[in-house]
Amino acid sequence: MIAGCSDKMRRDSCGGCERRDSCAELFPFMFKARGRPAARAGGAQAAINPFFSFLGEVAKAFEARAAERKAPPRACPFRAEVERRLEPLLASGEVGIERLARDLGYSRQTLYRRLKAEGITYEQLLDGLRKRLALRFIREGLSVKDSAYRLGFSDPAAFSRAFKRWTGSSPSDMRTRH
Repeated sequence: MIAGCSDKMRRDSCGGCERRDSCAELFPFMFKARGRPAARAGGAQAAINPFFSFLGEVAKAFEARAAERKAPPRACPFRAEVERRLEPLLASGEVGIERLARDLGYSRQTLYRRLKAEGITYEQLLDGLRKRLALRFIREGLSVKDSAYRLGFSDPAAFSRAFKRWTGSSPSDMRTRH
């Protein structure tokens, strides 16, 4: 909003704006006594009033930063590293946070805090990784028994229940659709 107003004031085109009177009070140096923008030649305004140009740039930076916060979160390298280290541990069945933390060179509590700082728990990370891998295994035609073993489930029935919780259908139904 502020950046747009500063651009309009710089171009001398805010005559019909409903915020014109408020701007005239905030930025009296930009307006003549009658409340109309001061007439200045295009780029000369920045040279005459560098503070106003700076203020406009600061406002644009704040608006861009606010837009970034609304963007979807980007993948974090730490989370990717944790998943990369966790994947081979799935088949062995040793998927406890203590074992993973030791492999990464952290204490259990430090790993917990680092994941929490990224907005995820260890259990959510493990569940999400298993879900992605399960979908990939089923699409590749791997059997339910082999998929269950590779993902560290105690038996194929436990894997099937988890798969149904994740996708709403059984692994065999998913395989027939793909």
